[in-house]
Amino acid sequence: MIDTSIPSTQPSIEQLDTESNLIMGLIGGALAVLVSAVIWGAVTYFTEYQIGWMAIGVGYLVGIAVKFFGKGKTMIFGISSAGLALLGCALGNLLFYSGVIAREESAAFLEVFFFFLFSPAAAVELFTLAFDFMDILFYALAAYVGFSSTMEIKRVRK
Repeated sequence: MIDTSIPSTQPSIEQLDTESNLIMGLIGGALAVLVSAVIWGAVTYFTEYQIGWMAIGVGYLVGIAVKFFGKGKTMIFGISSAGLALLGCALGNLLFYSGVIAREESAAFLEVFFFFLFSPAAAVELFTLAFDFMDILFYALAAYVGFSSTMEIKRVRK
């Protein structure tokens, strides 16, 4: 007798769930944050212009890294990617601001960067002084792209 039943996809879904690892996703995403923040800071420093494509790049790189290393497609992976993408943009801006201040004050870049990194009050004041509406737009764009590049969004055709 021929088996005409439809094969179940349950084992492959269970296998995917057991392979997912949020910690590995966060580690991969953190590495992507560092790489993308350095690129963001360098491009912004040398062009003296914030480019929207950089925010998209940060979000996409972080989202893909979290998805690749974490092997997960649940909501926590998407939220983690969005948060890490925001962190990447903020760190990129901190690198840019540190570079500008170091150049203007004839100080060592690392000295300025670590001052702001380990002095949260000074960093908050710096971000408050340098705040622009475009920052919100870029951060939101990076978070959205980070979230959506991690999640598999199923589109329904009508």
